[in-house]
Amino acid sequence: MQDSHATGGTPPAPPAACAACARGGAGVDRRAFLSAATLVAVAALLEACSAPGGAAFFTGPLGGQLTVKLSSFPALAAVGGLARVDGGSGAPTALVRTGASTFLGVSMICTHQGATVNVVSNGFLCPNHGAEYTATGVWRGGQPTTSLATYGATFDGVDTVTIARPA
Repeated sequence: MQDSHATGGTPPAPPAACAACARGGAGVDRRAFLSAATLVAVAALLEACSAPGGAAFFTGPLGGQLTVKLSSFPALAAVGGLARVDGGSGAPTALVRTGASTFLGVSMICTHQGATVNVVSNGFLCPNHGAEYTATGVWRGGQPTTSLATYGATFDGVDTVTIARPA
């Protein structure tokens, strides 16, 4: 089969996708390029926002009741003290001393996307999105979200606190 162009005939029409090329254009106009580039940037941002980024995402059971020996956590000796106390058992959980004989269990699972928040000097901080929480788990800034879940805690008056986490 001979090419009709080679024999002096009319060259075949370009496929529709190449119509811009046949007119001498670049194939993609500025608006289409910017739209595609914006979509790629948004997709990359969403992927980065959903990736763990070093912080663990908790997906397991909450762990049920948790018993904590205060003598194992020096930070809990004073009112306002805060410490992670789950020891790898169940959901990441912290305990805060709210009074001389009162305590509050706090979930360390960020309510935005489930990342494990870090204990910082004055509360909690999500390493993935920057959400900030008070020591009692109340959201105070950063990524807009809701407060951390809290659990009742019972002190035996000596050295043991029992946190009532759901199973």
